Amino acid sequence: MHKVEFSDCLIHTKVRGHLEIRDRILEQIAEVEEESLCVEDEYYSDSIAKYDWYNAKDFNRPWVRTFDRYYKETIGEAIDSLAYTAADMKSIWFQQYLEDGGHGWHIHGQHYTGVYYLEYSDGCGKTEICSPYNLKKMQIDVKEGDMIIFPAHWIHRGRANGKNRKTIISFNFDIIADRLNLMKL
Repeated sequence: MHKVEFSDCLIHTKVRGHLEIRDRILEQIAEVEEESLCVEDEYYSDSIAKYDWYNAKDFNRPWVRTFDRYYKETIGEAIDSLAYTAADMKSIWFQQYLEDGGHGWHIHGQHYTGVYYLEYSDGCGKTEICSPYNLKKMQIDVKEGDMIIFPAHWIHRGRANGKNRKTIISFNFDIIADRLNLMKL
């Protein structure tokens, strides 16, 4: 077997209007019924204080409707920069982490995945991404209001969180490329 290295990218951008929607989304998330995840074994570790992944395909949840316009604007710009035509959202959910909370190494099932750092202060756990090609790791330095987008098959994790609560919105989407864009290649 011979592996051939091929360049790819991670998009790191700001969500326009973050300050307009932050508190409203956090209030809406506070109203969501408590659901937590705690898994600890010799291979994997998760400690998520609150999440709604079980409803990830329900796009009518109040916080999702609040975020929708801002998400579409940000994703639209990202997709344009990648020379694709559109994004087809498949799932979206939030996760909240308290002190020492984290999310073990994993991948997602769509073309792309992303993380919006809705509530994120100094000392919060960073996202770490690992190349499936050479297993080289990279920590992503973000600030509150940032969004990162990357291929869903990239191995990644949420490192252990500091003392302040961290809230992220994660999402998966497929990309659409029309024939005209592809014919330009």
